[in-house]
Amino acid sequence: MTATRNGSVRAQLSVLRHTMVFQLRQQHILSAVIPGCVVPAALCLATLLARGPESLLTARQIQLGCGVLALWSCAIWQTGLILREELAHGTLPGILTRRAGLGVVLFGKTIGTALRCALLIALTIGCVGLLTGEPLRIAHPGAFTLAALATFGSALVLGSLLSCLFLLTPAAMRIAEALVYPMSLLGGMIVPIELLPGWLRHVPDVVSLRWATELLTAAAEGRTQSVAAWACLCATTGGYALLARWAFRTVLHRARERGTLALS
Repeated sequence: MTATRNGSVRAQLSVLRHTMVFQLRQQHILSAVIPGCVVPAALCLATLLARGPESLLTARQIQLGCGVLALWSCAIWQTGLILREELAHGTLPGILTRRAGLGVVLFGKTIGTALRCALLIALTIGCVGLLTGEPLRIAHPGAFTLAALATFGSALVLGSLLSCLFLLTPAAMRIAEALVYPMSLLGGMIVPIELLPGWLRHVPDVVSLRWATELLTAAAEGRTQSVAAWACLCATTGGYALLARWAFRTVLHRARERGTLALS
């Protein structure tokens, strides 16, 4: 039984790796360059140049905030639309009937897309800092790396959740738009929370990447990372994971039992 289980794990890991590589090869270069380079570069450059002497944000806060906000956008427009693209291309039924299962394929595609976006965003933010004379310096590299990995993991979970949710509604594009633009102001990633009206200041608390931004900024500036921020990042990411599990089961229910997935 142990040998069978080990063989199954190896097979799933192989499918995961091949799916990730296939997603990277299949994805058009512009679909990665625009959200991974153009958007964060324009946002970061404009914000840095517009920053005045009385600004509440430091250059590092702006750079990291713009980077995380770009990752949020990628989670919505790139990883969040993976399954809907498979449905549009007519390949989703084939994935559902494969032995590996939809979960492994979805996660592999999500990792491939998110990894490319994250690397492009990091490179872009670094280049913008050099061009503007505000290079991004990291005071505590170890703590920053740990926070960056946690941020990437949270973005993976968020992307998987959105991918399943978007497959369940024909209004996926409108929902994506609603998640991007309001969160640019209310997500706590670039606009200081203290500038928001009192009744809106708790909205960013349910956004995991808001806590990720706080942890990244603290490590970059040499401050001690907040235990509360770590707890909130883990709690919100865990909540996304539970919702993703429910949404994934709903997708499978529609596909296998009700047969209405193609009508979404």
